[in-house]
Amino acid sequence: MTDFILFCLASVGTTLIVVRGEIFAPLRRFLANEAARIQRRRDKKNLPPGFTLIEFLNNLIGCVQCTGFWCGLFCGLFFVSSDCCRVGLDELGLRQIVNRGLMLFCCGAAGSFLSPLGDVLLDWLFYSKVLLVRRLEEVDRHRAEEMHSTEPPDNEMATPS
Repeated sequence: MTDFILFCLASVGTTLIVVRGEIFAPLRRFLANEAARIQRRRDKKNLPPGFTLIEFLNNLIGCVQCTGFWCGLFCGLFFVSSDCCRVGLDELGLRQIVNRGLMLFCCGAAGSFLSPLGDVLLDWLFYSKVLLVRRLEEVDRHRAEEMHSTEPPDNEMATPS
């Protein structure tokens, strides 16, 4: 059970680091700029639509679900193939190899399913926090205004001599 939870957290975390994290921002900018440059050149020369590796990677790295599949597949390598390394592929039969391949595909599908959910959940938590902080600031401001309005002005407090 802990392997499953660790797999889920690892695939979602890896996906969100790649798609949203600051550490991959330069790569995302580079791919977006290159894909735009390729598209401009294609439009300028009236070339037929094509799909280059740069455009593929740009689309992949901008999609939580697409990247989630590949990150799930990558994380699944650590969880599914760990026993393959101990036994060795030579000792496994074709059926076990096919089963492990299907299991890896299922890990990719699970990552593809879980990553958008994790992304939405984190967005919701972040915006809930922002809304809560704004609401608390409004309450503090309202309390300060009430305290200010209930205090008598300075000239009323002074007694005539």
